[in-house]
Amino acid sequence: MNPIGIMQGRLSPPVSYRLQAFPWTAWQQEFINARACQIDLIEWLFEADRYEQNPIWQKEGIQAIREQIAKTGTQVMSCCADYFMPHPFFRVTKDERQESIRVLNQLIQNTARVGIRTILVPVLEVSEIRTPEEKEQLLDALQEPLTMAAQEGISLGLETELSASEYLSLVEDGESASLGIYYDTGNHAALGHDIAEDVKILAPRLVGIHVKDRKRGGSTVLLGEGSANFDDFFKVVTATGYQNPVILQTAFGPDYLGIARRHRQFVSDRLESIDDPIKRGLS
Repeated sequence: MNPIGIMQGRLSPPVSYRLQAFPWTAWQQEFINARACQIDLIEWLFEADRYEQNPIWQKEGIQAIREQIAKTGTQVMSCCADYFMPHPFFRVTKDERQESIRVLNQLIQNTARVGIRTILVPVLEVSEIRTPEEKEQLLDALQEPLTMAAQEGISLGLETELSASEYLSLVEDGESASLGIYYDTGNHAALGHDIAEDVKILAPRLVGIHVKDRKRGGSTVLLGEGSANFDDFFKVVTATGYQNPVILQTAFGPDYLGIARRHRQFVSDRLESIDDPIKRGLS
C-alpha cells in the first residue's frame, strides 16, 4: 500500500484567513500528531512569506527537521514549494526570474539533506501558463535546477490544471527524467476532469499525488463530499504501479486531528480494498 502523508498545517489549528499556511509555532508537534493519526509522512511547505526563516532554509533548521524525523519516525519525502506561486518563472523581469532559479536551486540542495525526493512546483492559478512563450520560458528556467535535481536524486513535479494531454506534453517537452507530474485530484475534479482517466494518461511521469476533494466548480470539501471519483482513481493508480506517497491536502477545521484520522482512513480503506483480493471479490 502506498505511504499516506499529509500537508503541513493540517495537524494543527488552522489559520483563519489562509487555506494553507506553514505552522510556524507547531511544526515540530505536527510530527508527533502524524504518528498519533497513523500518518506516515508530512509534506513540507515552503512559502514566499518569511521564506528565509523557514527551517528548511537554515542549517540549524535542517538539523532540527532531521532530529524530529529520527525522534518520531514521521518521514518527510516531499516539499510543496508554494513560493513559486507569487514568484513564477515567466511574466517577470530577467532579474526576478534569476532570483526564482536561485531559490529553487538552493531549495533542491536543502531538501536533499532531509531526505526529500520530490519538490512540487506550482504552475497554476496566478502562475498558470497562458502562452506558448511562457511555456518555453518555464522550461528554459528549469534547465539548471533540473540538472541539480538529477544530481541530488530529486524529482521536480509540476502541478497544473491543464488537460491530461497538455499536461503530459508540457512535462515531456522538458526533456528531463527529473521533471514529472504532481497531480491534484480535487483541482481536476472541480474542472470536470475524469481523474481516473487522467491518471491513465499521466502515469508514466507521475511523481506525486495530492488527495483533495472539491465539488465541480466549487471549493475544497471533506473527502467523499465532492466530485472526485476516488474509487476508480485509486484502482487506476494501483494498476499503473505508482508506489510514491499520496498526500492529504484536504479540507480541515477545528477538529483537525479527527479530520486527519478520518481522511487517512478514507484513503487507506480504498487502497487496502484494492490490495486485498477478497475485498475485490477475486477469491
